[in-house]
Amino acid sequence: MDKPLKPQTLAAQLSKRLSDDAIVSCDSGTITTWFARHIRARRGQMFSLSGTLATMACGLPYAIAAQLAHPQRQSVAIIGDGGLTMLIGELATAVKYQLPIRVFVFVNNTLGMIKWEQMVFLGNPEYGCELQPIDFAAIARACGATGIRLEEPADCGRVIDEAFAAKGPVVVEAIVDPYEPPMPPKIKPEQALHLAEALAKGEPARSKIIKTVLEDKIKEMV
Repeated sequence: MDKPLKPQTLAAQLSKRLSDDAIVSCDSGTITTWFARHIRARRGQMFSLSGTLATMACGLPYAIAAQLAHPQRQSVAIIGDGGLTMLIGELATAVKYQLPIRVFVFVNNTLGMIKWEQMVFLGNPEYGCELQPIDFAAIARACGATGIRLEEPADCGRVIDEAFAAKGPVVVEAIVDPYEPPMPPKIKPEQALHLAEALAKGEPARSKIIKTVLEDKIKEMV
């Protein structure tokens, strides 16, 4: 498997392990892309996200509310590190009431949607998108929840199973590839042009982005 862990891999592996009555809450950002494309909805499940408002930090409180409203159902939050950082204190609420929510935070240390919008919509290198790294698993444990760190792609399924088997609230901190672009189903010429302009203007991660995009395209062809 590719390393760093691809966000698509984590979402797809998680989708396979959701219960038939799971309530899945998604935050806003590139995380919404991986949620929408790789979490396969099944009849009987429920899904919540901010929609066109794109309000960040909604994933964790949505999951808490879902678990309170439906205590017998599986409540899962899919969140980016930017979103979780904004309301991370709500982990203490989940611990206080021993809500067995499962929080999967995709950590890439960047505001991914803003970064890619700057490049693909405006043709500018990313600016002001880097996040201060946080040890989310350690914070979860400090709050009294179970905190698990996931880095190795080969461990993905095992860690998800471990998270669902644990008691009380659980946070899985997954370190994912920050250079994996949330590509649209069809790329418009102006989007490709803007990305090229952003790379040419001095995008600091241009070599890694080019490598990732080329590798993804080669995999689609073979």
